[in-house]
Amino acid sequence: MRRHTGTVHIGTLTLSSEEPVAVQSMLNTNTLDTEACVEQAIRIIQAGGQLVRITAQGVKEAENLKNIRERLREKGYTTPLSADIHFNPEAAMVAARYVEKVRINPGNFADKRAVFRRVEYTEGAYAEELQQLREKFTAFLDVCREHRTAVRIGTNHGSLSDRILNRYGNTPEGMVEATLEYLRICRDTGFRDVVISLKSSNCRIMVTAVRLLVREMEREGMDYPLHLGVTEAGEGEDGRIRSAAGIGCLLNEGIGDTIRVSLTEAPEREIPVARLLLDVCVPHYEQHRAAVSGTPARPFVVADVSAEAAIDEKVTGVLDFREKGEADPALGLRLFAGRKAPEVIYTEALGPEWTKLPEETIVVVPYANLDVAGIYNRNASPLMTAATYKKEHRAASGPYRFVELDHAGELDAELAAVLQQDKKAVAVLSSVPDYTHYRSLFDALRTAGLPDLPVIIRVKPERFDPERTPLEIAAHTAGLFIDGLAAGLWITLPGAGNGLPALELSRNILQSVGARRYKAEFVSCPSCGRTLYNLEEAVGRVKSAFAHLDQLKIAVMGCVVNGPGEMGDADYGYVGAGNGKVNLYKGQQMVRTAVPESEAVAALEQLIRENGEWVERV
Repeated sequence: MRRHTGTVHIGTLTLSSEEPVAVQSMLNTNTLDTEACVEQAIRIIQAGGQLVRITAQGVKEAENLKNIRERLREKGYTTPLSADIHFNPEAAMVAARYVEKVRINPGNFADKRAVFRRVEYTEGAYAEELQQLREKFTAFLDVCREHRTAVRIGTNHGSLSDRILNRYGNTPEGMVEATLEYLRICRDTGFRDVVISLKSSNCRIMVTAVRLLVREMEREGMDYPLHLGVTEAGEGEDGRIRSAAGIGCLLNEGIGDTIRVSLTEAPEREIPVARLLLDVCVPHYEQHRAAVSGTPARPFVVADVSAEAAIDEKVTGVLDFREKGEADPALGLRLFAGRKAPEVIYTEALGPEWTKLPEETIVVVPYANLDVAGIYNRNASPLMTAATYKKEHRAASGPYRFVELDHAGELDAELAAVLQQDKKAVAVLSSVPDYTHYRSLFDALRTAGLPDLPVIIRVKPERFDPERTPLEIAAHTAGLFIDGLAAGLWITLPGAGNGLPALELSRNILQSVGARRYKAEFVSCPSCGRTLYNLEEAVGRVKSAFAHLDQLKIAVMGCVVNGPGEMGDADYGYVGAGNGKVNLYKGQQMVRTAVPESEAVAALEQLIRENGEWVERV
C-alpha cells in the first residue's frame, strides 16, 4: 500500500498512487545534437524508460527540444519528454511549449546563484524575494497551463538559495521549506500537474528530507506525487547500493511514484536497475506512524563464516585479520584487526585458530557448541533461540547472549522479563529481507519495554542472485541504520563460502548511509548534456589514483550545476569547467581553476598532499 497521491498527467504517462511506479532516465548527449539525443532517447525507451529527461541550459537548447520531440514522434515514439532547467527561467518558458514536463530547481529558478557565504536578510528583504519568486513562478505556471505541461519542483541538497540557507541552513528542513514555497504557489493558483523531488548524494539527508516533506504536505492538505532519487550516486556496485539504500527505504515505506537511479554510466543502464529495485520493494505506508530513531554507537558487522568447515589463515586473511610482528609472551602468536575486520564472527567450526583473534573480537557459535568454543576463545558467545534462551540463559557463559527472534509472537511476557534483567542480551532480528517485518519487531521490543536492547539485523535470503540480492538487502535494511535503530548487521548468503560477499555487502550498506567508513568514497553525477568532459573516464582515473585514501570522500562532477553545492559534504571536488579544463575544490571552496584535464589528477594529488591528507599506497 502506497501513500495516496493525486493524479498528474505527463503526456501519455499518468502518475498517482493508483498507477505503478514509473521509471525514467536522462540523456547525456549535447541537446543541440538532435540525432544523438533521439538515438539515446530510443535506447532508454527500449530499455523500459517511461520518461526521458533532457537538459536545456539556455534558450537555444530549449528551442531544440521541439526538433528532438518531433523526430521521436516521426519514429513512432510517444514517450513523454522532460526538460531540465537551472538558472534560466526564460529557457523554462520556452521548453514548456515543446515538452510534456519541465523540471525547475527552487534553489536557482528565481533566486540569485548561491554564494555559499553568510548573507544577512532582513524580514523585508526576505519577503521581497519571496514576492519576486511568486511573480516569476506564476508566470511560468501560466505557460505550463496553456500547453498542458507538467512541472517537477526538483530540490537538491547543496543547491539551496542563500535566502533559504540564511534561515534554515543546508539542512533537510531547508530543502522542505524551499519546496513548500513553490508548492503553495501551485496550490494558490490551482495548478495540479506537479511532481516533487528532494535529492542528495547523502542517503540519510535524502530520506530525512522526503519523510519530512510528506509530513508537512499532509499537514497542509497536499497530495502531490513524489519522484525519488539519490543524486550523484556514482557507478558500479557502490552506485547501485547507495541508490537502493535511499530509494528502497522510501519505497518500502510506501513513498514514491516515479524513480530515477542516477548512475555514472550509459543512461539506458539505469533502467534495469530501477526496475529491479521496484521488484524487490514491498510498499507499506503508515500515515500516522511516529518518527522513531535511536542513537546507538557506530553499528558493527557480523561476518558469517558458518559455511567454512575449518577456520585457517586463508579465512582470517579474507576477514582482514593479520599476524602481528611479534608473539605475545603470554598468549603466543596473535592477530590484529585491520580497518575492514568485522567486530563479530559467527562460526560453526571450532579450532585453535580462534585463540589468535584480537581480544576485542566476539565469536558467536550455536549454543550447542559453546562449551567447546570457550576452550579456544574466551569471548565465545552463544546464539540461542527464544525458547532455549528462556530455559538456559543462566547456564550460557560468554560476554554476550545472542537471542534470535523470527517473529513478534516469540516476544511474550516471560521472554521480555528475562531480557529486561539480562545485561548480556543482544537481540538478533532474523528474517528474509523484509523492511516492514523488521520494523514490526522493533515495535514489539518497544512495546515490551525494551527500547534500549542492542539489536542486530540478520538477513537470510532464500537464494543468492548477484544482481538482485544486494539491492534487495540494501533496500530492506538501510532505513534501520539511517534511523539509528540497529546496532549491527549480519548477512547470511546461501553458498557464500568464506563469507566475503556478505561481508562486503554489509560494509557497503553501512557506508552508503554514512554509518561507517571502510574505503574511499566517490560520488559522481550521472552526466547530462551540460557535462563538459567524459565523466565515466574521469571517474575511472580518479578512482584509480585515490581509491587507497579510505579516509576521504571525493566528488567528480560534470559541471558547475553539480558543484560546488550539490557535491555536499565531499572532502575534495573535481568539477568540469569546459574546454578540456577542470576546477578543483577543497570542500565547497574552489582552490584550483582551469586545470588542463590531462594534469587534473596529478593536481588533485598535490592538493591532497598540501592539506596533509595523502597516504602512500601499501
